[in-house]
Amino acid sequence: MISRIGTCCTNFFSKKTFIRIIKNEVTWGIFVILCCAIALIVIWASNDPVQWQQYKDPVHEQGLIAIIGGIFALVATGMSVVQIIHHFRNKTHHQSQKRIMRILAMVPFYAITSWIALLYFVSAVYMDFIKSCFESYIIYCFLLLLTKYLGGHRGVEEVILSREYIKLPFPFHCIKPKPHMHWVWYFKIGLLQYTWINPICSAIAVVLNLSNVYDNGEWDFTKGYPYITIIVNFSQTAALYFLIAFYENTKDALQPFKPLPKFIAIKLIVFFIFWQTVIMTGLAKAKVLRNTTCDPTTNTDCNGSTTGFTVDDEKILLSNILICVEMVLFAIAHHWIFSWKHYADGTFKKIMEGRYREMNSNKEDIEPDFYMTWF
Repeated sequence: MISRIGTCCTNFFSKKTFIRIIKNEVTWGIFVILCCAIALIVIWASNDPVQWQQYKDPVHEQGLIAIIGGIFALVATGMSVVQIIHHFRNKTHHQSQKRIMRILAMVPFYAITSWIALLYFVSAVYMDFIKSCFESYIIYCFLLLLTKYLGGHRGVEEVILSREYIKLPFPFHCIKPKPHMHWVWYFKIGLLQYTWINPICSAIAVVLNLSNVYDNGEWDFTKGYPYITIIVNFSQTAALYFLIAFYENTKDALQPFKPLPKFIAIKLIVFFIFWQTVIMTGLAKAKVLRNTTCDPTTNTDCNGSTTGFTVDDEKILLSNILICVEMVLFAIAHHWIFSWKHYADGTFKKIMEGRYREMNSNKEDIEPDFYMTWF
């Protein structure tokens, strides 16, 4: 009798787990990518023998990379849209979930703009400008999300004031200043300065590029690229430092919301991708990326040129195809990191509303958050 009950429970659990896997958007995303990979392999195998040198030209290479990037971009977009829909259908705390939905929207935003850059090289600098503006807004939304988790602006002040001293990351870890409510603004200003400097510098880069004085990727100090890169690097480093400092001083209060994976995801998707672009420039300077060749005597798609791709074209191709692939990985990670299930069962709502009642006396923190609640 007992063995029968155990068998039934095992079958039920297995069936329930199987249904969950089938309904999971991550499962379908991986399935679509595998199907597309198999289809490309079948197409490759059916062209026997494959004359690869015949297709080594800008038209065929860009087309193939655009197809691969498009597959990953559409899969990442689909998974993120499903996650956003789940949050919308299980909305129990509007103020925090609308920020999460905007953070989730970053994956399709990055994927689609990178795919467009693969399709049209001339649009790459403009797609970078759009991404810069959106990523700055996402950092702002992430800061508001953490603020909501802590009970609003007053809640952040209470957490900071409750510490014995302010913990600063390396290299200022030896300095232990006394807590004061102004530290909340120091952290916010230090982080949010990037949300202004980054899009402004990107807009200047677009104007300089139109004036042919930007020279993307070239460290020529008679051009605009080195100056823009130095300013953005300094601003981003400062923002990253203040983000880590904010986390170090609030991680205990944020613990119920599992903050560490969220911090890592935001830092990777925003800061790492920027440094990835800088690394591409370094590879070009080290001549790892170089001009490719194309034989115009045997291939009409060379357009009469012996150069298949320039170094700038190679950087655009490599950086944007990597972003398209990485967005699928981020979409998979977001399924668990920014899950809607803790909102559906009311866990997060209960914690946040309890903190608001305790720290704000059942009143909305109007003065500090008045501007923030509109976005």
